[in-house]
Amino acid sequence: MIIMIMEFLKTINRFTSSVLLALACVTLLASCAVDPSENNGRRLPTDAEVEQYNASVEADDRIVCRQETPIGSNIPRRLCRLVRDIEETSAFHREQLGRVLR
Repeated sequence: MIIMIMEFLKTINRFTSSVLLALACVTLLASCAVDPSENNGRRLPTDAEVEQYNASVEADDRIVCRQETPIGSNIPRRLCRLVRDIEETSAFHREQLGRVLR
């Protein structure tokens, strides 16, 4: 494939071949791009896996999954968290809000 491209580029003038080669490189690099914020290679559990896990643990250790739309985006993402973590975060935010309103 690359040999065919190189042969094709030989038939075109020098400037055009440089532009095409640059575009090919940019296209190749862009096709390999990965969004690093997306799960870092981890897979979120399915609803069935969450249900099975939740049946075997205490109430505070249960997992809750929901769709959340990040700020600045219109694309919802599935977010799974422990009930304990949700309660701790909520308590922290209530405490911070209480400090601000005093």
